Amino acid sequence: MTPDTESTHPNAPPPERGAVAIIYHSETGHTRAIALNAAEKIGATLIEVRPQHHYCRMGRYLRGGIRAVAGMQDAIYPAEISISPFDIIIVGTPVWSQHPTPVITGAVAALRGVTEGTQAIIFTTCMAHAGRASAPLKEALRQAGIPVQKAYVFPNHYPVGTCGTALAKGVEALRTAKQGKREPEKKQ
Repeated sequence: MTPDTESTHPNAPPPERGAVAIIYHSETGHTRAIALNAAEKIGATLIEVRPQHHYCRMGRYLRGGIRAVAGMQDAIYPAEISISPFDIIIVGTPVWSQHPTPVITGAVAALRGVTEGTQAIIFTTCMAHAGRASAPLKEALRQAGIPVQKAYVFPNHYPVGTCGTALAKGVEALRTAKQGKREPEKKQ
């Protein structure tokens, strides 16, 4: 199953190879706002991942935090995420108990169609301190065959536009590096 996306028309053709996808989970809206801002600047496809069983406000902090620390995966919608048309994926998550959410951990496990050369950028959103949130996310993506090239931590007081711009610059840096590897150097 290919997820519904927010940035494309339902009858639009699938993204061309070389496209960027932003896969994110957001409970309070902050991670979503950054993802939307970055997608607008990059021209990326948005894929919002939601838990099949929603967390209540207290459940996020109690049950969700315990599940995050344990590295557990939530059942998610969409159940599978096809990333075959994308060269770059950006994965965004709030930080729960200094870890990525069980929802985004489930999303990484749901990735399908990983191709050679796919690269990742990750970002975490937090109140003040992201703790160890990046490390397990980087490792899960590495195990899925996707190296993480850049990681960003965005405390909630950072302006959304600044965060979106940082992600857009990260994508541009990866594209520039990839082009540099493809073009042989000219002899002078």
